Amino acid sequence: METCEMCGMPIKGRPYKAVVDGAEMILCQRCYNKLVKSGRATPVYERKVVQVKKKVERFEGQLELQEGFGEIVKKGRESRGWTQQTLAQKLRISESMLKKIEQEKMKPSINLAKKIEQLLKVRILQPVEYEEMEEGPFHDKVTFGDVVVIRRDED
Repeated sequence: METCEMCGMPIKGRPYKAVVDGAEMILCQRCYNKLVKSGRATPVYERKVVQVKKKVERFEGQLELQEGFGEIVKKGRESRGWTQQTLAQKLRISESMLKKIEQEKMKPSINLAKKIEQLLKVRILQPVEYEEMEEGPFHDKVTFGDVVVIRRDED
């Protein structure tokens, strides 16, 4: 469930999009109505909401490096009897870069990690896992309303 970027409450029903002090925000109906009525927000048309939803879908299926990826790469290389120099040449990277990857002082790009997986027949990438937020007023997500003092208009 989406939360209002102004007050932080879960959005019941349709989310509203508006520009507040130059920042595009997703708002609940209550915040949207108050801010638009006071002139502090400008509505954003429905068409843009669809574009934002498409961007969110692109993040699904993202990959990230596993914990201990350096050790996995090192063991995979050693099991094939390859030196760091040999693997670095096959990957078309410098030997010093491979050393840093094995020591986890550097993270390989996703494309490089995929090449490493193919060459060594190991798994160092895993799908990104997102935690669902609990419904209710308390959550870990910082909202605009958490960091500013909101002047409430008298109705």
